[in-house]
Amino acid sequence: MPSQAFNHDKELAEFFTDVEHLRDWFNNAVAAPELARRILVIHGVGGVGKSSLLRMFRLHCKSVNVPVALASGDDSKSALDVLTHWTDDLKADGIAFPAFGKTFEHYRAIQAKVENESAKTAEKLAKGATKTIIETAASTIPGVGPLIGKLGGMGAEALVDWMRGFLTKPDIDLLLDPAKKLTDDFLDDLGKIAEKKRIVLMLDTFEQMTALDDWARDVAQRLGQGQAQPLLVIAGRALPNWNRAWSGWMATAQVEELKPMTEDVMRELIQRYYATMRGGEPNPTQVDAIIRFARGLPMVVTSAVQLWVKYGVEDFQSVKAEIVANLVDRLMEGVPKELIPALEAAAIVRWFDQPILRAVTGLADVRDVYNELRRFPFVRTRVEGLALHDAVREIMDENLRAQDSERHCELHERAAAYFEKRLEKATGEEAERLGLERLYHRVRADEEAGIKLFQEMAEELTRYRLVNRLRALLNDVNTYPLERENSRLWREYYDARVAHLEFRWEEAQQIYQEIGANDYNEKKLRSYALCDLGELWSQRKFVVEPGGAKQAIQTIEKSLSLTTAFDSKLVLNYFNLGSVYQTLGEHDECKRYFELALDAFRQSGDEYGTAFMWGHLAERHRVWGNWREGRTCRTNGLEMLTKLGNRPSLRSHLVGGLLPFSMGHYAESERGALEKLTIEQNLGYLDLLGPLRDLGLILGFEDRYQEAQGYFAKCLDNAKSLKLDRLEDTTALRFEATMLIRKGDFFVAESYLARILEILEQTKYTLSLPEVLFWWGILCETRKQFDKSSDYFKRSLDYKWTNRRYFECAALTGLVRVKHAQGEHHAIPPLLAEAEQLAQQYEYNDHLASLRVTQAQTFQVFGNLEGLTALDYFKQAMIYALRYNRFLLDEVLSGRPQGTPLRPIIPYCLERGEEGRKMLIALRDWWKTGVNDIGTPRPDTISPIQEGIALLEAERIAREREPGDGSLQKSVVEQIEAVL
Repeated sequence: MPSQAFNHDKELAEFFTDVEHLRDWFNNAVAAPELARRILVIHGVGGVGKSSLLRMFRLHCKSVNVPVALASGDDSKSALDVLTHWTDDLKADGIAFPAFGKTFEHYRAIQAKVENESAKTAEKLAKGATKTIIETAASTIPGVGPLIGKLGGMGAEALVDWMRGFLTKPDIDLLLDPAKKLTDDFLDDLGKIAEKKRIVLMLDTFEQMTALDDWARDVAQRLGQGQAQPLLVIAGRALPNWNRAWSGWMATAQVEELKPMTEDVMRELIQRYYATMRGGEPNPTQVDAIIRFARGLPMVVTSAVQLWVKYGVEDFQSVKAEIVANLVDRLMEGVPKELIPALEAAAIVRWFDQPILRAVTGLADVRDVYNELRRFPFVRTRVEGLALHDAVREIMDENLRAQDSERHCELHERAAAYFEKRLEKATGEEAERLGLERLYHRVRADEEAGIKLFQEMAEELTRYRLVNRLRALLNDVNTYPLERENSRLWREYYDARVAHLEFRWEEAQQIYQEIGANDYNEKKLRSYALCDLGELWSQRKFVVEPGGAKQAIQTIEKSLSLTTAFDSKLVLNYFNLGSVYQTLGEHDECKRYFELALDAFRQSGDEYGTAFMWGHLAERHRVWGNWREGRTCRTNGLEMLTKLGNRPSLRSHLVGGLLPFSMGHYAESERGALEKLTIEQNLGYLDLLGPLRDLGLILGFEDRYQEAQGYFAKCLDNAKSLKLDRLEDTTALRFEATMLIRKGDFFVAESYLARILEILEQTKYTLSLPEVLFWWGILCETRKQFDKSSDYFKRSLDYKWTNRRYFECAALTGLVRVKHAQGEHHAIPPLLAEAEQLAQQYEYNDHLASLRVTQAQTFQVFGNLEGLTALDYFKQAMIYALRYNRFLLDEVLSGRPQGTPLRPIIPYCLERGEEGRKMLIALRDWWKTGVNDIGTPRPDTISPIQEGIALLEAERIAREREPGDGSLQKSVVEQIEAVL
């Protein structure tokens, strides 16, 4: 059975006139075995006949059995809309799309699953941010819809993490942006068919697809990559703006401007159209009047003939410069008065059916006027119903606004109310379409209030990073006739947000700067733009540039100063400021702003954001060397994660990192890093550098060097695939150099440290310098190069202002050892006092163990200063080492084959003959009966070894906690007895 579109095309063919050369070109291209030009671009003013010409192209394809598909910008707001229109048309011509169809059905199934899961989860949750996530998922994911619930600054992470509980990474990607996968599948399916027959794809009213411009260009390019090439036809008021992204596109295109008709062609059109309506020949005088009136636009010609024949309008005076405006005047003057309300209503809405006409006009019965309207030449069929030609609709709507603004506002409010009512029961794509119509009418009724609604919708989609839906929203709003400068700037701002989310940062940055710099712009808009600009500039690579930190800080502070009202988006200003100060090594400011972000998330009830910030603070405290505070933050985050339920990404954020490793809990840290790696691999993360390099470091300190180097190799491959800049590479390189020092591969480690130091000094990234310089000092100390070691430790201390307290204490402790080795004992007391104070304050058990070993070995120099003997110091050294982990206990006692900067107890005692032998016996006997007690209780200890328990039990626990490579471990007693 012929389709409705086919019947309309046949009716049009009865009177369609002109552009024979274009129709011939098209017909020849369709029949040609190879295409000389695979793109046909037709451009021209509104009403010149572009859409009618495409319908003639479609009719010709049908007549010669060539598959053809047509999508129009007025009812295709997204790439998905275009693809579904194309596939529906081509399926009617017998073309199958197996891959596209399968993916599309899977996409629908995912949507249904999300809606089902959201409903089930919502029943379990009475309140809190998680409930908000679910509500927002249910309302936002299927389409724009009614956006309920505010999620705060962590919207995207929270929403996606919730979905990760029951969807795979590919399914989430497909749900959030179906255009990429569906486009790929569509083109794959199409390519297989196009090898056998010509296929024609058409896009009409391309001027209404501004937000799809990049997508359409990409499709056009890819359509030409196969051996067989479909013919792509694009019609719009202007040429596609593809020159910058695709400089050679016009070489593949036939570009034609559709110009107004000549008088002779118009005369023929009038005669043919008159014949279809009434038969016979029209009055020549009236024909001449219509020709003068229409000025070459076929839509105006046919509409004028209808007004003349049907309503007796004969006065076609051209009063206005705009041709279509004259047509509208004649139309409103010539049609019966009872048709005016329906005509106004049809002009108010972008598409209509009888229910819409009833709602907007207030009439109970609109059947007759609806049937009357559908016969006008400027009325076209759309997917949803009927619509006036956009040129006619725009002028009629504007005329009403200018002549009777109250009625104009009233009609748009009625339309908005109608679509809002429909929205209450709508879901999926229907809700998205109705939401766009509601927004359009809200903006036309009251632009200021309507743009506020647009901003809320766009911000919600941006927060969730639903780029495909944001693009569809902008594609629609870009067609609105906005009058207020502020409205246009909000639209431009969200265009920049799309660019930002698609990593087109330079483009986004330029718009942010322009909006933020103008003091006359709305404060909220400026604050938003500067917030996003601050996010870009808070990245480490920008901060380390000359003047970069100052520029970032001033930008973010300006954003904060522009508004006093709480705004979940602007919470990110605190986080971004903290990130800048983090890169600068300014501990207090970083901590202050991170805690402000934490407080803001807590006050707004955003549990996900709160847990996220606990994780960041835990990591910051690790870097600053405050293990106890870091552990508290991590515990708080994990407790909140328990409330939130299954959130894989958040769990990865909290269980990973090197905080347990820094406290000496190697096996625990290994488990966390492995879990983090597994989660991120399952989620499809491309950047796996963090867990890979952490595992390399941890395994190296567990003496599992081969496994460690395997992870570092994977880390290097991952870094190459990400094409990171050299500063980003230094962390993994630093960790590998540390592992190589422990392994005893000093030459390679030194070459790595030299590379790292050069990069850090050139980029002025000082935060890592204390750590790198310390490890270089350790390398030299282990090689007995004490003068060089002393220099590196001192250089490390030059950066104590970065607040890397652990490495500050480490460098002081190293200097204590080096000065003892150099015989410069006079320099030890002040260094020892400063190191002791830091080590006790932050419970650096490894440094305390080293200090006690040195104090025992310098006892003869300094004597009994604290009422302790050398044996007492050795005992404390062993207890502190035990509290750290069994690896350090063995190193303090016996040393390591690969070398150690320490002077281990057993070799030291053996060098001292009988006196040393007695000391070892005393240590053995004490260990058998002693307890884990230093004399000063520490109830808040970070050590997993309980205070007060027997040393033998404590050692058993320590060795069970750290299995290392699984090889047999010798106990303290066994190690001592082996040398006695």
